[in-house]
Amino acid sequence: MRARLLALALAALLSAPAAAEIVDRVAAVVNKEVITLSEIYEMGSDFIEEAAIGEGPDGPARRDAELQVLDVLIQQQLVAQEMRRLGMDVTQDELERAIDDIARQNNLDRETLRREVERSGLPWTSYREQLELNIREMKFGQVVLQPRISITEDELRDLYNRRTRDLSGAESRSLQAIFLRWEPDATPDDKAAVAQKLADVKRRFAEGTPWETLVAEFPESVLASAGGELGTFKKGEAVAEIDGPSFSTPIGKLTDPIAVPTGMLVVRVASVQQGTAPPFDLVRPDLEQELLMGKMEQEMALWVQQARRQASVKVKLEAPR
Repeated sequence: MRARLLALALAALLSAPAAAEIVDRVAAVVNKEVITLSEIYEMGSDFIEEAAIGEGPDGPARRDAELQVLDVLIQQQLVAQEMRRLGMDVTQDELERAIDDIARQNNLDRETLRREVERSGLPWTSYREQLELNIREMKFGQVVLQPRISITEDELRDLYNRRTRDLSGAESRSLQAIFLRWEPDATPDDKAAVAQKLADVKRRFAEGTPWETLVAEFPESVLASAGGELGTFKKGEAVAEIDGPSFSTPIGKLTDPIAVPTGMLVVRVASVQQGTAPPFDLVRPDLEQELLMGKMEQEMALWVQQARRQASVKVKLEAPR
């Protein structure tokens, strides 16, 4: 939980809401709790302005974006009301401990953290409110949603099989290359000369010249500083011009010279590895977390639907025409 708080806090430091001139009005009422238009822009001004590029102040895309942000605020209000009803809302002690944890994990004292937050343009009170919201949502997930969720062994095995199906037997190849760039004003004759150099490389390699010797002869190669290493690729991961020849060339051999938009290269297949799936027990915690997060999202959507039906939610903003 603390690591999650740290990530959320750092995100808040970097994403202070943009200022906007808003004529305030009531956007929605949730069980007598008012949500205003200014709150919508405080949360989602960047998202709204991006959606409304090229529109006037009353454009349909702007209103649609405002309503999307309003849906999030309504959800947050319903969650806050439920946590208060359960007597499990965020306490001031929890909030203060979270702030202290964030400061400590960033090697800061509390006052320095506050100065850094305010220097980013985010008021300290807004930072505290956002952190309180994040803690509430995590507690809600733990208290309300997780008890509804079960994960079976069959689900774990099925996810494991789907995640590892493409790994089992999948071949990857470690490739090396001598890559000579075209000069910006290279003529067809210049390019032909580069092709001949690389054809000579292939011939000499076939005659027994060590690969390392050939690489050393071309310090101008793009890959010279890396010892000629191009990387390890599965089929389809390299660019098309390289992918086909590299996967049709035997291990230890060189391709013919390959032209790409920026130059020409000759590729050596250094080694081939057959993919193996990691053991189930090794990845089980990751699989459980993935299933949990997916089910949490589903349960949250169902909970919000039910809560909105049971609550008095009055949206005052008109939908775009």
